[in-house]
Amino acid sequence: MKKLSLVVLIMILCSGCYVMGNITRGNLNKIDIGMTKQEVVSIMGQPYTREVYQLPDGAVLQYLIYVTYYEVGHQETTPICLKDNRVIGWGRNFYEQQQQRYQLEIINR
Repeated sequence: MKKLSLVVLIMILCSGCYVMGNITRGNLNKIDIGMTKQEVVSIMGQPYTREVYQLPDGAVLQYLIYVTYYEVGHQETTPICLKDNRVIGWGRNFYEQQQQRYQLEIINR
C-alpha cells in the first residue's frame, strides 16, 4: 500500500510539472512583437526570473525568463526580450544575439 501511494504521488507531481510546461510553451505562440510587458505577463504569468540592463543610449533592455519545460532533473527556459517595455524578440538564440550586440556581460554571483 505504501509503495502504491508513493508511485501515485510521484506520477501526480511529474504530470503536474509536465502540464505546466506545455501550457507555458503553448502560450509562447500568443506572444507578438510590440506587446507590452503587461500583455506578456497576462498571457504567460509571472516570469521565473528576469534580467534588466540599461543600455548606453538610455534604453532599458529586459528579459522575462520563463520555464517552458520541466521534468525532474531538467528544465528549459525561454527568455522574452523587451526594449523600453515592448517585446522585440524571444528565444535562446535571440537572447544570445542581443547579449553580443549590446556586449552584455552576465556576472554570476
